[in-house]
Parts: sequence; C-alpha cells; structure tokens
Amino acid sequence: MTGSLEWQSNTNTTENSCKAVQCDCLTFWEIYQQQAIMRLSNLQNQKTNTYKLEPGYEARARRIASVYAKIYLEQEISGNKQLKGRYYWMGLGAFASKTVATVFNNGFVKFGYKWVPVASLTSLTPPGTLGFVRDPIHTFATGNLWLFMDIAPWHYAWSASSNSFNNCKKQRNVAKFTHIKQTVMNIPWSSCLTQVNNLGVTPDIEKAFGFLPDIESIFKAGGSRQDTFKKADGLLFQHLIAIAAQEQFNILQKIVWSSWKVRIQAAGQRLKKIIDDTLVLSSDYDVAAVKPNSQGKYTGRHATELPQLPESVYSEPLKGTKVEDFDSRMKWINEAAKKYHRLMLHDKGRAFLEKELSVISTWGNSKAEFKVGRDSNDGKI
Repeated sequence: MTGSLEWQSNTNTTENSCKAVQCDCLTFWEIYQQQAIMRLSNLQNQKTNTYKLEPGYEARARRIASVYAKIYLEQEISGNKQLKGRYYWMGLGAFASKTVATVFNNGFVKFGYKWVPVASLTSLTPPGTLGFVRDPIHTFATGNLWLFMDIAPWHYAWSASSNSFNNCKKQRNVAKFTHIKQTVMNIPWSSCLTQVNNLGVTPDIEKAFGFLPDIESIFKAGGSRQDTFKKADGLLFQHLIAIAAQEQFNILQKIVWSSWKVRIQAAGQRLKKIIDDTLVLSSDYDVAAVKPNSQGKYTGRHATELPQLPESVYSEPLKGTKVEDFDSRMKWINEAAKKYHRLMLHDKGRAFLEKELSVISTWGNSKAEFKVGRDSNDGKI
C-alpha cells in the first residue's frame, strides 16, 4: 500500500477479550505509536481492521489538537483525573495545532492545497507560482503530522507506566520496529524520520519528563487546584519549555524551517501579512472573537468571561520575529508560554482555557469536506 493511506491494525478485534502478555521495549513503543496513528485514521473495514489516514490537512490538525487537549484533560488512554494539568505543554499544544488548522483553512492556503488542481489549469496562474504556494503547505502538514507522531506516544507511554517509560526510553526507534514498521513507513513523508532521529529520545524529552514525578507528587497531595498550580508553578513552566524545545528544535526546525521555500514564504508573510499568525488561546479560528471591538467591549460567546480574565487570550508575534529562525521564534513562543502560564495560574483564566480545551477535545472525528487528491499527502490517496 505504498501509494495508499490505508493500513491494517494489529489490535485484537474480539470485543471484551483480553490476554496477559509480556512485551519488550520496542513492542511497548509500537503499541503507543499505533495508538497515535489510529487517532488520525478512519476505520474503513471492521472485519479486516483496515484504517485510512485522514487525508485532509485541516481536519488532521483539528484531530491532533483534540488529542493534545484530551491528554491535558486526562481523557486519553490511562489518563488520571487527579493529575489534570501535569501535561502542561499539551494545553498550549492544542491551541497551537488549532492555529495550524486555522492556517490550512485560510483562502490563500486553500488555493495551494484544496483548489490547486483547478488553479493549475487556469491561465491566471503565473509559471512557478504553484510550487511556492503548495510546497510550503505540504511541508507544514509534514511538521504537524510528524510532531504529533513524536510527542503523543511519549505521553501515552508515561501515562501507562512511568517505570516502563524510563526503562524503555532509550530504545524507541521506529527504524527498528517489527510489528508496525511497514505502517509507519507508509505514512506520508516518512522519509523525514532520519532527520528526526527516528523519533528516538532526546535530551529535551529526558529533561521534560524528568519534571513529571515532582509535578505529580504535588498534584497527588490534594488541596485546591489553585494551590496545586501555584505550588507546581516553576516545575510546570520548565516542563512546558522543555517540550517546546523538543517540538521547535528537534522536530520542526529540521523538517519544516530548513526548507528554503518555507523560509522564502515566511519572509513574504512578514511583508504582506497574508495569513494571521496570531496564537489564539481559545477554540476560535478568528482572533476577532477574543478581541474587544472598536468601543472597547467584548461581544459574542465570550462577552461575559473575557472581561474577568487577568489579561488577553491572544499572542501576536513579537515585532521583528523571524519565524524561520529558531532563536527568534523561541522568543515569541516563550512570551506566548508566559501568557498561557499566567492565565493557568489564575482561577478564572484556567477555567476559561480548560473550557476551550474541552471544546477542542470534541474535534477527534474531523474529516475533510472535499476530495483530497494525490497532489497532497506525499502522493498518496
């Protein structure tokens, strides 16, 4: 199925059945890698356990946002409600992946992705234009997809067993998989795996998950959520920044921002502002939904909540930000993370963010509302 998005699951299809098994470390990682793939796939045939990866870029970004939100909310496999909030980056990650979905919904992006087969036939399209429009879009889809394939299994594994995580973390390597290797390698743009260490452990992953035992101890101690978050303040933020470094440097810098076409498009975006790249800490696509109007008043569904929050819930790039440059991009991400952190440390701010994460968590069945052809997804349909 090298030219197809279809794959077959190795999971047991017999309902209400179970079997005790002892698995090695590679199998441990394969189990949670398959769980990540399933979240982005549609069941095609229950009898044959055949799935097909959701082909729509926006729909897939929405599903990824949903999983991140559910991991934060402890609604995913092996979640623990008592520890809601320990996976601190996942909350911010959900809003970030929602922002990616917003980008894929942009009219200019749709020209390069959804409507390109029609556009390519018109005399209105200057020669060479499509590559500069389409290729960066596919590259962003690559980053969104493989970042998820990296980070979700780390969290699934820790939730299942922190001891197994620590015993097995150095053995995660998709190139050595046996049960699902063909499935993983058939995922679009799997050629990028050599650039990202075959999803193996990095110092940033070790650092990030190293904070979790202390964070969990504070959460398990009980007390009000406000007190819990205040006690875990520094640890939560350090955990978030370590995951952000993993995401931005070890994954995205290597498979997205290293592309010269992406870098050129980023420079053009700074000049023309074709796409609004504001990070909105809500489930809304449009930043106008969380900004006051010209009279300084909030309207819409957040009208009563937003005035009660300690600060705004959106973060625009800092002046002079060059998103293609890691250090420049991280300065903005640090400021956005601080805003998220301040809101989370405030009772009403946290209630607002978690309410919006609950909305995003319902997007797990998102699908493209149009036919996605072979011009996308690494040529696979």
